[in-house]
Amino acid sequence: MSSAPESPGFGSAPFVWFDLRTTDRAATLAFYRELLHWKIDGDSDAPAAMIRGSDGPWAAVAQSPSGSAQWVPYVQVDDIDAAAEKAGGLGAKVLQAKTRGPAGEFAVIADPEGAMIALWQPPAA
Repeated sequence: MSSAPESPGFGSAPFVWFDLRTTDRAATLAFYRELLHWKIDGDSDAPAAMIRGSDGPWAAVAQSPSGSAQWVPYVQVDDIDAAAEKAGGLGAKVLQAKTRGPAGEFAVIADPEGAMIALWQPPAA
């Protein structure tokens, strides 16, 4: 079995983070705390609540800017501008332009079928 070919700017592109964008943060936090017993720091008044595992946070729960609830996976890329441009050339739509966050920069795209994914680049060392 051969491995997937690498593309410039993408590498193997594993999922590195997840956002749960919601329209009702209080209800969403209560649901996941009760259903899965997740440790979630923060409440519905904080900008984002962090879902934590034994190794630290792995996801955030934030208000949805689009008005619909969904999970958004993040993949790491080497060059966010090149990755977003390539995605556009392949038929994707940029839903959120490159944005600086606390752990690097990200852009959210919708693939040609409309599925959302975030492209993330860590800060330069």
